[in-house]
Order: sequence, then structure tokens, then C-alpha cells
Amino acid sequence: MNDVVIDFSKVHQIQVFGITILEPSTVLSSLAMTAICIYAFIHLNKLGRAHRMYKQIQYFFLFMAIATAIGGVLGHGFLYLTGQKGKIPGWFASMIAVALFERAAIWHIKPLLQKRNGLILGWLNYIELTVFFILTFITLNFLIVEIHAFYGLFLMLFLIEIYVYRKKKDPGSVNIFIATFMGALAAGLHALKFSFGPWFNYNDISHIAMAASIWYYYKGARHMTYYGEEKIIPEKIIQEED
Repeated sequence: MNDVVIDFSKVHQIQVFGITILEPSTVLSSLAMTAICIYAFIHLNKLGRAHRMYKQIQYFFLFMAIATAIGGVLGHGFLYLTGQKGKIPGWFASMIAVALFERAAIWHIKPLLQKRNGLILGWLNYIELTVFFILTFITLNFLIVEIHAFYGLFLMLFLIEIYVYRKKKDPGSVNIFIATFMGALAAGLHALKFSFGPWFNYNDISHIAMAASIWYYYKGARHMTYYGEEKIIPEKIIQEED
């Protein structure tokens, strides 16, 4: 693991009932993402859609809620207690989340492809997650997690939805395009370490963009149509067509 010696006395922090919390603004911005994920999970569940495409998207938000909560609390707030190892559960939860949304996108495109091509994409999803899990476990390097997110969300998911939109003009795809842009913006701001100071730093700024990205993924999930034999059209789209 990339064990970096950190002088925690120089990290901005607060005391709550005698408990030290590092980077409180980053903890809050992480938990804001968690709240959006939980909201999305609950409201998608209320729609009662049983098809695997919708269920996999729904569980994307559940695992992303776990990832952002662990990342904020253990990976930032109590890093002085857990060390870098405290980040690992959140890393794996986020990788599962990405793989779930990617798999949902595969279900989205499957009816528009030859059966063989759909099966190949499905198996590729399993192989990809297994390989990245092993690499992350061996190296314990967050870079592997970032590469997996780029592959799953910026390559597979985004490119699949471009294909679906070209074929069907699916309104859910449009929201996913916006979510992808916001995710790329978050990654860029984080890479540039653009900050307004320790109490509103590049982590917090990128988390705001990521929260917007998650919200648009949620809107995309609500509006995606399944194009299989039993076509499933979101109720709002049906009402607009009527």
C-alpha cells in the first residue's frame, strides 16, 4: 500500500465531544453524496420495477452510498485511527457500484445487439470486475480504483448509451451524458487540486460535481426504457406520449 506519513496536526480538524474529526468539510461533502444515493435508492425502489436492468441501477446507488459514507468517515474523518486501510472497504464498494451500473447499461443495449455480442459484453463485465478486484487487492493502490471507474463509467457506460441514444433517442441516455460530463469535471478539479483553502478544498469541490453527477444518474435511471420483448417504458414517458 502507498503508506504516506501524514502529520495529522497540520490537517484541518474539529473536536466534537472530545472526538477529533479530520477534514470535516470533506466528511460533510462525502455524506451529501451518500444522502443523494440513499434518496435515489429509496425512490427507485418505490417505482417497483422488477427487471434486472432497473434493479442493478438501483443497487448501484446502494453500493455508492456505502462507498461515499465509508470514504468520508473512515477515509477522511478518522484517517488517523484507520490509516490508509480504512479506505479499502469504500474502494471495493465503489467498484461494485460501477460494475452494477455498467451491467445495467449492458441490459439496456442487449435488445439492440445480436445475442452473441450481448453475451460477450456480459462476460466482459464479470471478467473486468474480477481483474480490477485482484489488482486492487494486490497493489492496494487507489489508482486502480480510478482506472476502473474511468473504464466502467466513462468508456463502457457512456459509449453504450451513445449507441442506445443513436438508435432510440432514449431520454435516460441524455441524463447519463450530463452525469458523465459532471463526473469528468469532478475528476479534472480533483486532479488539478483546485481549492479555496483547507476548509473548502479540491476534495469538497470535486464532491459537489460528483453529487451532481449522481443526481443525473438517478434521473437517467428513472427515464431509461428497456427495449426487450416486453418493452418497459417509464410511466412519465407514457404520460407524455398520451
